Amino acid sequence: MRSIAFASAVAIASAVAGCGGSSSAVQRTLERFLSRTPQGRAWAKRFPHRPGSVPCTVVDPVAGRRVPATCSTDASTASGDRVVVTFTQSWSHGSRARTWFFFLRANGSVESVKRAGSGG
Repeated sequence: MRSIAFASAVAIASAVAGCGGSSSAVQRTLERFLSRTPQGRAWAKRFPHRPGSVPCTVVDPVAGRRVPATCSTDASTASGDRVVVTFTQSWSHGSRARTWFFFLRANGSVESVKRAGSGG
């Protein structure tokens, strides 16, 4: 059931993401979010500041302890002048994941956040 919810969230984000837009504009919006907002500064401690992945640890709710994971960031243009930033934590060889979709305005402020995943 959770994998269906995750797949649905990914489909929604893909449908909202538009083609075009400047990658530098997307990066500026991501940097504004990570540096200018309290929420963004908290996320900046765990996730890459550019699209890509880094090793990290997460609390696995099934195991009840911290486990090795991968923390990833992706960003693309969404409808209008919005940017959708996807933060994903995955572990257990990718079989478990949590993903957050942040819909940002050009100034880096958060318009909305959606969460999906099997990771509790």
